[in-house]
Amino acid sequence: MQTIIGLLDFLMPYGTHSLMLIFGILLACGFGLPMPEDIILLSAGILASHGVVSLHQAQLVCFAGVIIGDGIIYTLGLKLGPQLKSRAPFKKILTPERDAKVTEVFRKYGTKVIFMARFMPGLRMPIFLTSGMFHVKWWVFMGLDGFAALISVPVWVYLGFFFGANLEQLEKTTRRFQLGIYSILAAVILTFITIYLIRRRRRPAV
Repeated sequence: MQTIIGLLDFLMPYGTHSLMLIFGILLACGFGLPMPEDIILLSAGILASHGVVSLHQAQLVCFAGVIIGDGIIYTLGLKLGPQLKSRAPFKKILTPERDAKVTEVFRKYGTKVIFMARFMPGLRMPIFLTSGMFHVKWWVFMGLDGFAALISVPVWVYLGFFFGANLEQLEKTTRRFQLGIYSILAAVILTFITIYLIRRRRRPAV
């Protein structure tokens, strides 16, 4: 919660122009800025709850920042390919261990991972880079990522908006929401693993 308070103290003096800063920070997060994207979205909602910015504008700016940032990462992976792994700052993010993990997950579950990546902060950027390197079609990537963003972005912004006057309650609600999201994600991943193992066992028989 201290991170949100610090970010709000930074953004508040800029008034409506704070949305430009939020957009820039979201883009920077796409490139590995060590700040949780959820914190930024919550902060945008809190600013709207205090009348600093419009809630509608906050939603649009946050969604645009998320999607454009993801699209840039995907395009870098598509155009520059594996050579990115040896370039800063990507070599610090896409470490050999993480690269191997992402590649394995991607090959097991295919493009479904792109949707799930929106709810997996630590693997989000590596998965988007790998999507480009694997030459996933642009419309497939944007469709899956956009659909996930249409779910996650409004939820986080609205949480900040409705509980912006009570940061203590916001923290409790956020923790519950994160726990719910991670539980659902774990169930989805477990389902995919089960389906994969069943199909793998059937292949020799065929």
